[in-house]
Amino acid sequence: MGDIFKGLAASGSWGCFDEFNRLVPEVLSVCSVQYKCVTDAQKRKSLLPGRGLEYIDKADIKQPAIDRWTFVAADGVEMPLEEGASAFITMNPGYIGRAELPESLKALFRPITVVVPDRQLIMENMLMAEGFVEAKMLAKKFASLYYLLEDLLSPQKHYDWGLRAIKSVLVVAGSLLRAEEGQVESNVLFRALRDFNVPKILAQDMVIFMGLLNDLFPGVDPPRKRDIGFERVISDVTAEMKLTREDDFILRVVQLSELLAIRHCVFLMGPTGSGRTEVYKVLARAITKGCDNPVDDYLKMTNRKEVIIRDIDPKSISTQELYGFVNMATREWKDGLLSYNMRELANIPDDNPKWILLDGDLDANWVESMNSVMDDSRLLTLPSNERIRLLPHMKMIFEIRDLKYATPATATRAGILYVSEGRQWHNMVQSWLERVVRPYAEKAKWKDPNQPVKWLSDMCDKYVPDTIFEMKKSFSHITPLSTMNFITTLTNILEGVMNPENLSNKSEQGLFEMYFVFAAIWAFGGALVEKDGINYRRNFDKWWKQTWTTVKLPGKGTVYDYFVNAKTGKFQPWAELVADVQFDSSKPMSSMFVPTAETSSLRFFLDLMVDLHKPIMFVGGAGVGKTQLVKGKLATLSGDMMSLSISFNYFTDVASFQKVLESPLEKKAGVNYGPPGTKQLIYFVDDLNMPKLDLYETAMPISLIRQHLGWGHWFDRNKLTQKNINNTQYVACMNPTAGSFVINPRLQRLFMTLAMDFPGQDSLMTIYGTFLQVSKHSPPAYLLSCIACAAFMCIVASSAWMQLVLHACQVQLAATCRKLAQL
Repeated sequence: MGDIFKGLAASGSWGCFDEFNRLVPEVLSVCSVQYKCVTDAQKRKSLLPGRGLEYIDKADIKQPAIDRWTFVAADGVEMPLEEGASAFITMNPGYIGRAELPESLKALFRPITVVVPDRQLIMENMLMAEGFVEAKMLAKKFASLYYLLEDLLSPQKHYDWGLRAIKSVLVVAGSLLRAEEGQVESNVLFRALRDFNVPKILAQDMVIFMGLLNDLFPGVDPPRKRDIGFERVISDVTAEMKLTREDDFILRVVQLSELLAIRHCVFLMGPTGSGRTEVYKVLARAITKGCDNPVDDYLKMTNRKEVIIRDIDPKSISTQELYGFVNMATREWKDGLLSYNMRELANIPDDNPKWILLDGDLDANWVESMNSVMDDSRLLTLPSNERIRLLPHMKMIFEIRDLKYATPATATRAGILYVSEGRQWHNMVQSWLERVVRPYAEKAKWKDPNQPVKWLSDMCDKYVPDTIFEMKKSFSHITPLSTMNFITTLTNILEGVMNPENLSNKSEQGLFEMYFVFAAIWAFGGALVEKDGINYRRNFDKWWKQTWTTVKLPGKGTVYDYFVNAKTGKFQPWAELVADVQFDSSKPMSSMFVPTAETSSLRFFLDLMVDLHKPIMFVGGAGVGKTQLVKGKLATLSGDMMSLSISFNYFTDVASFQKVLESPLEKKAGVNYGPPGTKQLIYFVDDLNMPKLDLYETAMPISLIRQHLGWGHWFDRNKLTQKNINNTQYVACMNPTAGSFVINPRLQRLFMTLAMDFPGQDSLMTIYGTFLQVSKHSPPAYLLSCIACAAFMCIVASSAWMQLVLHACQVQLAATCRKLAQL
């Protein structure tokens, strides 16, 4: 800051410091001293005759200007002072991440309060500038619409009815008016208002929005400006990517293209799993494929050009690592990930479209530094005083969860495309049917491969909508789960059990439905437990048996007690899979895992997801056996698999976590990394929700895992190069009553989530019985085992004491055996 003030004084320039109160109070205090040196020098110079400039004195003699007027800056350096140097501050007081200006700094500036302007007058002038003749009448309708929308629509953070949004609509209206002669001006403004605002309107607000628009423009309903050829290309690309062709999805892709034509920054928003990522991926491939005679404005500029996408998760690295920083000890500049990529893309000589994708949660700490990039200046100003310009063919796309921690200054600077959830689960199921079920049917040599596809599609339409509705209405899971989480788990289970061994080409529809019901029970009800005094697991059992009666489940027990036996084609109790184990008294009790009916089901799904290389998470209270269950699996891995156990704690930071993740990896070809040889590596992350949350309810280690699962890579924190991490997968455990309680829903959606509760009565008898079955040749061991198990049963309600009691009994047992040996 001192160098900037000295530069302004030496050149006689004006400087505008936007969002000045984002600086920390310590820096602001120093700035007051630095700038006061400049103002004091200006005051001293102003006391000179003619203010030190060329002037004519009273004797009409022309006096020359002072050749060199210097002052001593705050750091002791003598600097020249030119006439006209001045500084201006613009800021929004009271926003999150803002500091109060010190009194010493306030005294150097004259405050000016900017009030809310007359929108209608601004609209009228801009409409006239864009070529509208009926500007006065249209401005009145325009202003009335936005005032009503502010009052009547639901309060959403991403709704913006301010001057930036108004300007964007008017620019679109002007381009539409000039595109074709003889148009009715009210039709043009109606189309601009509708097509520009519809992408960000939620489904529940759409009725109100369209009602207001039709009331203000009665009898006006011009068709959308469509590029049929481009929409056909988008549809073809959607099919090539094994996605579902749907009108609403194609419309979202077109709307993103329309936003990119008028905005260089776009927020992609919506519930997790709603298809935001696929929207821009489809658009990128459609642009590269291109079409003849494009009508779409953005396609005209980018037709048949390769789109370059650089993805960055700003929450998986610190703000300094994102933008870069100056090492205060050596004064050396260290590039940040964003500055490095932005400079590299700007230096590429061609004009192919280049998108920088910031895929992560917003917070005021990093996104406010992007304000100068997001507004019309399109400049990224770095602490090294370097400025990197976002070129016209470069765009920034923010794929974010919400704008909860974004200030209005940020929310108004970007175009917004909101992708509603709607029936996206149906699209996902249809894509999965084509991607997984059809290849299965061909592998199993079905005469008609469409038959299993049709059966499963009908079952989804039959079971899923009502079950989703009931989940939202009547049930609360152990950790919050989204609709897409249920569907992802359902398809993963079906994918695991759908093989020619279980379902041959002669299987009947009834067997398919049995497997579907089995998968649906665990997908929708696997994360249910007793919560807030309500046993949701038992309620789900009753609801399922009463609602779905096509597939008859055994009357004894609950729906969770059975699985489908592939050999008999009937439901079989999990208890029949429990194998007897023998307790070795020479080993600690805490090191032994005793399988039960409950753990058999959980172990089945753990084996299933590990074989499919899909992430799975067990959620439950302390001491229920989550970690032991997973470690039991990891101890029996085959030779072509390896594991790495990581326990999170409150102080886990992302840099050390990444080092741990990279420790068993080796470099392959290029930027590819993976476990040694052809092995598969399982990352077991325990206590996933334990890392400390920042002020914006995010944890960097969680963001790093999400980046890896979503994109398959992370970045070298020193070289800033991409590292593709292959042949790895995640297994996680979490205690919902500790740490941050929940994790980022964007990461939660990627995991199959199962609840793990304390063992039931039958399981407890199995566990205690195993420890009591000690060799009869060691009476003291048998006696102490009985004592240990009795004590264990007495305090079993307090699971925190479990390991202590077992350990104490084991120590006492060893001491007694030593005494007997001496005798």
